[in-house]
Amino acid sequence: MVAGLAVSAAAAAPARPVQTAGCPSLANLRILAQRSQDDAAAAAAILSDPKADHLGCSLLEPARIVAVSERLALGGREYECLTLQGTGVCYWIPAGAVAPGPASPPVRAPAERTKR
Repeated sequence: MVAGLAVSAAAAAPARPVQTAGCPSLANLRILAQRSQDDAAAAAAILSDPKADHLGCSLLEPARIVAVSERLALGGREYECLTLQGTGVCYWIPAGAVAPGPASPPVRAPAERTKR
């Protein structure tokens, strides 16, 4: 299971919502997780570096999260795609990185590919 790529505020700071690294592409989320070795702080550092290749990923503010629109199991790991306010694109995150929204869909396996 992916560690979550969720970043919280420092322990001494007042409680702040947790930001989650999310990507419009599941493939790019998997690349970010590999580059950061599934470490939330390393993922946040990559996304905070203006010179780094962010792969279209960003830190998602919890206030923008509307719901989990899709769930997927791939390669032994589970992922969720979040619907965000102000965009029609869902952002993929590791499953469980944020509290599920209302009426979250069930996890589905990817469709089988047929040989041509």
